[in-house]
Amino acid sequence: MFIIVFGNAGMIFNIISLSLQLVSSGVIVPHEMLSKTYETIGELFPATYAANGYYTIIFGGVSLEKNIISLLVIILVTQLVAVITVSIKGIVKRRSHVVKEV
Repeated sequence: MFIIVFGNAGMIFNIISLSLQLVSSGVIVPHEMLSKTYETIGELFPATYAANGYYTIIFGGVSLEKNIISLLVIILVTQLVAVITVSIKGIVKRRSHVVKEV
């Protein structure tokens, strides 16, 4: 999504966000050892909810609902932003094409 929104600069953002997800998801470093900053960052990324869901399935747990709902919300927001961005770029491209013809 970030490549669609930001172009080539989105690749840099993807690398940074992937690194943050690896640290803050609780897979590499347990949640108990994370600072409050990384816990807050982890709540924004889907890897945290995917890892928690995985651990719930493998080791047992109370419920998957929170993780599934969080992942669905992230998917919906991401898709909405991508659709809006592609639509805006299409409108701008059509308008610039019309201006060139005149």
